[in-house]
Amino acid sequence: MRQNSEEPNTRETELLQETQPAVPADDAEQKNQKKQKKKAGKPRLNKNLRQLRHGSYSIALTVIVVVAVLIVNLIVGQLPSQYTQIDLSGQQLSVLTDTTKDLIESLDEDITIYYILEDSNRDTTVSRLLDRYEDLSSHVTVVEKDPVLYPQFTSQYTDETLTDNSVIVVCGDQSRVISYDDMYEYEFSYTYYSYTTTGFDAEGQITSAIAALTSDSLPKLYTLTGHNELELPDDLTTSIEKENIEVEELNLVTSDAVPDDADCLLICSPTSDISDAEAQKIINYLRRGGSAIIITDYTTTELTNLNTVLEYYGTELVDGIVIEGNSNYYVQVPYYLVPDINSTDVSSDMSDGSAYVLLSAAQGIETTDDVREDLSISSVLTTSDNSYSKVDVQNMTTYEQEDDDIDGPFDLGVIITETVELTDELLEETATVDEDTDLSSWLDELEIEEETETETEEVTEEAEEATEDADDTDDSGEEDTTEAESETEEEETTTAETRVAVFTSSTLVNESANSMVSGGNYQLFVNTLSWACDQESSVSVPSKSVSVEYLTLTSASSSFWSIVTIAIIPGALLIIGLGIWLSRRKR
Repeated sequence: MRQNSEEPNTRETELLQETQPAVPADDAEQKNQKKQKKKAGKPRLNKNLRQLRHGSYSIALTVIVVVAVLIVNLIVGQLPSQYTQIDLSGQQLSVLTDTTKDLIESLDEDITIYYILEDSNRDTTVSRLLDRYEDLSSHVTVVEKDPVLYPQFTSQYTDETLTDNSVIVVCGDQSRVISYDDMYEYEFSYTYYSYTTTGFDAEGQITSAIAALTSDSLPKLYTLTGHNELELPDDLTTSIEKENIEVEELNLVTSDAVPDDADCLLICSPTSDISDAEAQKIINYLRRGGSAIIITDYTTTELTNLNTVLEYYGTELVDGIVIEGNSNYYVQVPYYLVPDINSTDVSSDMSDGSAYVLLSAAQGIETTDDVREDLSISSVLTTSDNSYSKVDVQNMTTYEQEDDDIDGPFDLGVIITETVELTDELLEETATVDEDTDLSSWLDELEIEEETETETEEVTEEAEEATEDADDTDDSGEEDTTEAESETEEEETTTAETRVAVFTSSTLVNESANSMVSGGNYQLFVNTLSWACDQESSVSVPSKSVSVEYLTLTSASSSFWSIVTIAIIPGALLIIGLGIWLSRRKR
């Protein structure tokens, strides 16, 4: 049966093959190869197309990224350097202080800073600092000058040969040259017999130069000489010069009076008394609206005439030296005083507890009983309520308070102001001094004159009141005439303000004491000098230290942290360790 079913199928196949045209074997193979190539070519073409598309996307994305990076770089390049060049150093050498920012932002004149250097010798700290000056104001332009390309450029401003990284500040026809050597402070080490860099003062020098070139006039400080006065340290003198205050010595023995161009008179710790004539010249200068800073030290020598000057301005010195009974107000020993700094015109920026002032062996200041009504006395430095003054200093055997000691608290620094009327009579009276006149008799006459003036003013006030009452009955025309005359008289009256600052220890201007309080002493002195010279704001930027900074701790704070580090912290660690050991042992 199976054979019968298979035979017809075989026959049909043969018939079909016979009816189809015969195809050569070679042609059939070629067709098969073409079909196979077509089938193989389609995947390869699709793959190439996909690769081309991916490549185009990659190229486009690369172009977009490159363009974006270029745009970002262009934008960042226009940003101020303070955002693009961040100073992460602890000293912040290339970061401008608020004093500089306030000065530069208030400029209304164009300043050009020429930066002298070959690029290979560039000091990056100075360069970044100058960039930040330029970023602060459109009035500041920094121009680099290569001394090789412009060998004669500096000769139009100075005869000196400037080293690379020196700066020339120009405003109009005026200029100031700042040598690169003056931008850094150095100290000689006797251990290594070499100089080490201790400070960076480029900002202070440049800011001072800009302030000087844009100022109409520079204040002048006269320092009294002839009584073994203390000379100011070089670094403090530099700070004064950065305030653009000219300093000149003054001998009142040979001078007829304090010069008219004096903005302030400094009397710094004389060891011998001034003469009667000198005292009169000083008082006359102050009566005309002058300013003075008087620094005293405890001495067994009687300074009668100098004390008389102080008494004329409502202050007197307490006998002995001040001892602190509160350990929060001294360091090391009870007469190394760290007083409270009150908020005044000279110390408002130091009264928040961020700064300290150190005074050694200072005397207390008290206000006299007969202070004039127009005299105003403000306390700058104050001791604690536990302070007292040791009277018998020469025979002192203990720091403890004794029966003869004077109870505190005391002022160690005060500022005094008085408004004076600059009448023709006053100006004529204070112009000259009779060298033969005794100081006490001269003051007696002066006191009589002041009392007479006071009585005259009272009579005048009464007369004016009576005149006003009488004028009420007159017609309006007469009232207008009287008012006009009164206004004319008021306009003709010129007033000035006398300013006096008194400090009772020369450690205020001592370099070592200033270092112990991280510059607090100099800061207070410079602030006081600016106030005395009637400068609206200080432009003195302190040098930035690159050496060791001192941490100021009072005796109480030192004792507290000693207990914490020596006893409390080790004890706590011991207890914690013991607890861990016991817990593990129980397991």
